[in-house]
Amino acid sequence: MLTDNHFAVHEKRLKETQISDQTLYDGSILSLHLEEVRLPNGAKAKREIIHHHGAVAILALNEAGQAAFVTQWREPIKRLSLEIPAGKLDLGEYDPVTAAQRELNEEIGYGPTVPMKEITQFYSSLGYSTELLHLYYAPHIQPVAHKRPLDDDEFLTVEWLSLADAQAAMADRRIVDAKTITAIYWWALQRTNVQENGHVG
Repeated sequence: MLTDNHFAVHEKRLKETQISDQTLYDGSILSLHLEEVRLPNGAKAKREIIHHHGAVAILALNEAGQAAFVTQWREPIKRLSLEIPAGKLDLGEYDPVTAAQRELNEEIGYGPTVPMKEITQFYSSLGYSTELLHLYYAPHIQPVAHKRPLDDDEFLTVEWLSLADAQAAMADRRIVDAKTITAIYWWALQRTNVQENGHVG
């Protein structure tokens, strides 16, 4: 079993020490920094790091047990991507639950009727980014009375998929997004828990 002491011991052996930090780009969504660090062996190295405000994503189910997905163009990979609703935290925004509710409203026109459950938090690509993603589960949702507009540069279509449909979309690579794949595996695990134990784990 890994313990706090285990990590404390290895931190002393593996920690890199920042020598300098230069901002190469400062945008509305992220900033790119070039750090120089001292390695555990005393040598120096460069680290290119993206600083990001963080993001939220939601596995939201309707009364039929289908999950909401959105199809949108993703320019970095030059293709369409099928994903669960998600969005970034605004600068200075510290409540991911509020952000998740906002994104559900904007992207699919629904809101939760009971408190959402946090599935997990994870860094989307910790080799070069500080983006912390908060993944939520909304088991009961309903249409909102007043839908917020999408962002000016946001274009998407809403899809409702069963677990089997979502797994098929993963298999044929319509779904290639890490947060969505994580959510689908969690969804499948909960379904297994219900079948075996009679309750969500």
